[in-house]
Amino acid sequence: MQADSGKDNQAERRRLARRLIAVQEEQRLRLSRELHDDLGQMLASVALELHTIRADSAELDVRLSRAAQLVDQLSTRVHDAAWSLRPADLDRMGLRASVEDLASMLCAQLGIPCDVDLEALSRPLEREVALTLYRIAQEALTNIGKHARPDHVSVTAHIWDNKLRLTVEDNGRGFDSAVAPGSHHLGLAGMKERLALIGGELTVETAKGRGTAIYADVRLTA
Repeated sequence: MQADSGKDNQAERRRLARRLIAVQEEQRLRLSRELHDDLGQMLASVALELHTIRADSAELDVRLSRAAQLVDQLSTRVHDAAWSLRPADLDRMGLRASVEDLASMLCAQLGIPCDVDLEALSRPLEREVALTLYRIAQEALTNIGKHARPDHVSVTAHIWDNKLRLTVEDNGRGFDSAVAPGSHHLGLAGMKERLALIGGELTVETAKGRGTAIYADVRLTA
């Protein structure tokens, strides 16, 4: 009887955790739209005005030009923030294209080659599964950009035995998994918890100076 009660409590906790994640994603979507549609459009209008104004003196022209550049930079940051909160491509283009964009953007920023093979992500997936895998790829690639300092990145997905595996791998600095958690360790813990909520499993292989490989495994439904 107690065992059944424990299972019921665990199932309820998982249900509440999944609902919390769903609410967080809804809030991200709302904030993303507000940033893009409202603040983004206002900044674009201000930038247009600044770019067309010409003052009576060279000094004021220079200051207006600097102001226009700052607004342009701010517009770019607002766009990036809105995109990271809720990428439009995930709903419009699907998981494969969205993860490919993440990988190509990171490698372009770092100026390094990136191997991408995500054909397996082209198949239809449950919305919650697709969003979870996207967030894992996003967190893993963000950690690479912040901590790894690699000269090569690989993002792949494969299916076997009715299981989908997303792999994000780099040949960068790696880390000692036995050391007290840092910010990227906490991100990994969050990925593990989120994947577990959909019945998946996260595996991390790393060593100091030998890069990091992250495997996200999800059982596919018939």
